[in-house]
Amino acid sequence: METVQKYAYTVYQKESFTKAAESLYISQPSLSAAIARLEKELGFQIFDRSSIPLSLTAEGRIYIESLEEIAESEANMRKRIRELSDVDHGSIIVGGSSYASYLIMSEICGEFYKKNPNVNVTLDIGNIGSSHVLWEKIDNNEIDIIITYAKERGRCITEFLMEERLIIAMHKKMQGAESLAHLALTREEILTNAFSPDREIADMSIFRDIPFLDFSRKSDVEQRMNRLLGNYKTSRYKIENAKHSEMHYNLMTAGVGAVFTTNLTIQQKPHEDDNILFFLPKSAESYRKIYLAYNPSSKNNPLIKRFIKIAKDIYAK
Repeated sequence: METVQKYAYTVYQKESFTKAAESLYISQPSLSAAIARLEKELGFQIFDRSSIPLSLTAEGRIYIESLEEIAESEANMRKRIRELSDVDHGSIIVGGSSYASYLIMSEICGEFYKKNPNVNVTLDIGNIGSSHVLWEKIDNNEIDIIITYAKERGRCITEFLMEERLIIAMHKKMQGAESLAHLALTREEILTNAFSPDREIADMSIFRDIPFLDFSRKSDVEQRMNRLLGNYKTSRYKIENAKHSEMHYNLMTAGVGAVFTTNLTIQQKPHEDDNILFFLPKSAESYRKIYLAYNPSSKNNPLIKRFIKIAKDIYAK
């Protein structure tokens, strides 16, 4: 912020030319003259001198808000420059809007912490199901990197991290499950990929009598369910305002209905639960790619590079 801009902002803060001059260690006439020259240059008055305490004109309010935006931008620039030179004591903000990001963040951050114990990390996971909020934040440099299903968006750079697999799960005591049990895979078979391709289900009509727990309309999972199952049967239980699929999975384990889940979710569940049957659809619709996205201005940030490398070392296979 230039000197005369600093003068104007100080007058705004103090609501008085006299108090501002004292704070700035200059005479009141000199300060008044400097502000008058600035107002003449701008073509409008910043301050309404008839009010007590001193107040802003409508144009002055816009001018002061612009100064605040400039100051915030400069502070952010200095912060990012400091982080480039202080890579062992910097900070990063990581966001995620999908349940997948919620599941894998802890593992990535745990490994990142081991190698960078003095770096401050903030996790923005409050927008699960509302990815547009995170994209706005990354555009505004409020978040450094996000975990996302979107391959491309605006100017952001995206790098492939891993592929997630959609899987049908149901409790073996659920009505209709017994006739399908011979086609099911175990948890271990799914997580280790220890199964032959002919165990995947190509004919999805075998699930026509199985009630599925429905997902919110227009969600990615709901759209894939429609394409895979067609006009599928729904459970009598409906879940509203769910930010992620944890409740769906829990209701499935209670035998309420079948559910579309993922290999990442199954990985987080107890090993000893042998009451769940898992089925792999043989379709491109059952695969979802997960990416890391960041603002181009962060491309040379060493902390972002470290985070991406650690994430890829864990998941990219």
